[in-house]
Amino acid sequence: MLNNKIDITFIKGILFIFFVCLFSDLPAQTDSAQAIATPSAQESVDFRIPDEAKIKEYQNDNRFQYKRVEKVPSWWDKVKNWFFNLFADIFSAVARSGFPGVIVLIALIVIICLIVLKFAGVDFRTVFGKKKMDTPEIDIYTENVHNMDFDSLIANALKNKDYRLVIRFLYLKNLKLLTDKEFIEWKPNKTNYSYQYEIENQAVRSQFMETTLIFDYIWYGEFIPDETNFPIIYNRMESFSKTIANER
Repeated sequence: MLNNKIDITFIKGILFIFFVCLFSDLPAQTDSAQAIATPSAQESVDFRIPDEAKIKEYQNDNRFQYKRVEKVPSWWDKVKNWFFNLFADIFSAVARSGFPGVIVLIALIVIICLIVLKFAGVDFRTVFGKKKMDTPEIDIYTENVHNMDFDSLIANALKNKDYRLVIRFLYLKNLKLLTDKEFIEWKPNKTNYSYQYEIENQAVRSQFMETTLIFDYIWYGEFIPDETNFPIIYNRMESFSKTIANER
């Protein structure tokens, strides 16, 4: 009986201490919460409105313009895009067609390469390994025909049996004769086909066109005259020289 009374007293004491500790913390927590949530009456909030001029200044500043400006493609960009799209379509068609398409593609690539080489001024004959003729280079478009000793040049080429070079000098000599006789007006960088339109005399023009074809075939076509056909070509060139001399 005595033990039961002691146990009840002990339990009551424990409960009393627990509730005292519990409620003694409430005012402190409430005060701290109020201290955090409620500003002091002496404190004031400073609301500042930005200056209107300053706002416009920032709005007009390029550094703060975040809109993406689309670049307008130039004409060169359009050309490149057109070519890229064209080749993309071609390759797609080749991939679908199989072997025949590959043949067409190879032919197209070869043609494009030849066109590029032509515009670049590359000689096709050197590209494909054809031996270049070992002859003195005299440009008929820039070399001043009035400064050349044709008789000496022709005699030297005949001595060396360089028949191809002889025909070249004979053709240039006739250009000089045409200029001296005022059939043409010689100027640097003029082509031989430009001169034919200046010649009004029909007989002279006809022979000039004929000898021009012969010269082009021999020099640019790399046809090498031999001892059999050279005399015929030589006489044709000399005959034209006499025609020029006799017309005026």
